[in-house]
Amino acid sequence: MSHKSAWAFYLLGAALTLAWKCLRYVRAEKKKGRAAHDALAEWFLEDSMANTVSWTTTVGFVWVFGTIYVELRAESGIFSFINVIPLQNSIAFFLGGLMELVAPQVAKQVCAWVLARLPGGGSGP
Repeated sequence: MSHKSAWAFYLLGAALTLAWKCLRYVRAEKKKGRAAHDALAEWFLEDSMANTVSWTTTVGFVWVFGTIYVELRAESGIFSFINVIPLQNSIAFFLGGLMELVAPQVAKQVCAWVLARLPGGGSGP
């Protein structure tokens, strides 16, 4: 199986999961009386540090795990454990979706943990 195929299915799983989460958000906001385009704008462009960290970390986390799963399997060393998971399109799709579900929550928890340890408890000026 080619790495291109595994990447395609991994990214497809992540993209479809992201689209599903976005659709759920827009539907929930429409039930509250908000316009769909306003909900979409907020989903992607909310101007807060937590949102920026979440998006950046999510993209990075999904990308790094995909690299470990698809590209680093032949490497010996710290990532050699990944060889126990076969390189298959269906598994790549599943892992892409799973990473898209897990990464934002991990990002938010890590951000909260770091901010709580800053002077002033991360409360700002």
